[in-house]
Amino acid sequence: MLFAFRGVRGFQVLLAFIALVCGVASTLLLKTVADGDGVILLLPATFLGLVFFWAFAATLRVPTSFVAITSERTRIRFAGFVDTVVSNDNIVGARLKRRSFLGGIGVRTNFNGEVALVTVWGDVAEITFRQPIRVWLIPRLIPLRAQRLTLSLRNPQKLVDRFGAPSSAAPSRGGGKTRQRGSRTR
Repeated sequence: MLFAFRGVRGFQVLLAFIALVCGVASTLLLKTVADGDGVILLLPATFLGLVFFWAFAATLRVPTSFVAITSERTRIRFAGFVDTVVSNDNIVGARLKRRSFLGGIGVRTNFNGEVALVTVWGDVAEITFRQPIRVWLIPRLIPLRAQRLTLSLRNPQKLVDRFGAPSSAAPSRGGGKTRQRGSRTR
């Protein structure tokens, strides 16, 4: 089974716009530095130039984003943030979720094992893993460990049907020991 991401063209336009703005801003700052008006502007110009190259590369990679499922493995590829192959034994299950407009698009995380790779809001599929997978928040700089991965696919219900609901054997959200509290009298 091959799943494509929904809203890829809109996400690609957004990344192209970010690349354009960063490229123009970096060029203007470098021109100011070259005119001798502010050497201090070299640092932001360099940063914006790096963001330009990253956004341009991501713009080219976004259309090749997909989720491919075979009988033994699942490959997840999303722009330059993740390109990994996971054993289907590592997938506990999947469920259908509704993603709000306020959740944003791109790579989103709560830094507690939940990562969203979304290009548009609406119905999404959330995959739960036994062992977390690595996703890059900033490619090759800031890695994230995803216990649950939310994907905005074209037909998320088919993915949920393929893997089924997460079982109770899924790891707990906190990952630590829990204590049972008894009743308290005050």
